[in-house]
Amino acid sequence: MMREYKRARRCERRGVVLGCRKPLAGQCQYCARGFCADHGDRFGDREEVCDRAPCQAKKADLEQHHAFLRAARARNADGRCGMPGCDAAHDAHCERCGPRYCLAHLQDTLVAALHQGERGSDVLRMCVHCLSRLDLWAEE
Repeated sequence: MMREYKRARRCERRGVVLGCRKPLAGQCQYCARGFCADHGDRFGDREEVCDRAPCQAKKADLEQHHAFLRAARARNADGRCGMPGCDAAHDAHCERCGPRYCLAHLQDTLVAALHQGERGSDVLRMCVHCLSRLDLWAEE
């Protein structure tokens, strides 16, 4: 279920009693909570991330994921599996991130999906790297 967020006018950082309530500096791109200059950061390309641990973990994961993808694509260019340390030939692509991997590093996984507005599920072939990231991105 998608939660709807209305844009707050004050920082939504919770405190012991009332919370921060300072004027907004941004709205987190991961949790949609408003934050002040003390409780989040704004980056180039309109990135805004609050200081909550789950949101900071997603930001760090995304940076690591992009580095992983660059390395996987370079390995694929040499005809190898995209997983570091594996010199096997690549057999199929990950339906989540795109690079190709050997069959040992791919797994068919049941994931939630929307089909014409109806909840359902799909089976995606994903690399072990993407599988390891699913729990983090399921958090709110």
